[in-house]
Amino acid sequence: MKAEKEWVPFKENYIFITLFVHVVIGFLVSFMPEENVVKWLIINLSIAILSAILSYIIWIFQKHNSKRYFSLHSFVMLMVIVYYAMSPAFKALYPTIFFWLLLIVTIGLISFLLFKQDAITRALVNPREMWFKNLLFIYIGIILFIGGIMWAYIIAFDAGPFIGVAIIFYFIGLLMMMIAPAMLSTPERVKQLEQ
Repeated sequence: MKAEKEWVPFKENYIFITLFVHVVIGFLVSFMPEENVVKWLIINLSIAILSAILSYIIWIFQKHNSKRYFSLHSFVMLMVIVYYAMSPAFKALYPTIFFWLLLIVTIGLISFLLFKQDAITRALVNPREMWFKNLLFIYIGIILFIGGIMWAYIIAFDAGPFIGVAIIFYFIGLLMMMIAPAMLSTPERVKQLEQ
């Protein structure tokens, strides 16, 4: 039991490394598209700093349990990267109806995935079972649906080459978003789901 609940010293909590990664990604994403760069740079750097503060708070409460701390820290890290990856698509689609449609679908999907946390964890710890295949089918279905929304936008508004990059980033964020809820499971729950 001692090996499972190791203490995490401050110098090994990876908060500053994660902050650096978030600052770099947030800086790069601020330039996509090139309008309102300063505004988006301030927003993205603020999100990076808030995620570091949240990770520090998690460390304060979970430093006695390394597995739980690192899983919660990974969840925060992934969700910030999901935001950074998806934001160019939202910026490209704003203020059209496609923006609102994509926003509703994304919020609904995040809610659904958080609600289905156990199913996602089970699918990831038991990749040979049907749960994992269902997760892949859901991802492919979402890609087809959201890809259709983006394709309709490209045709309707004669979008430039930036929208293609935004779509790719959105789907990368979507993949990370589908994995992130598994990080909320406790080590005990993961062991139960492995059986």
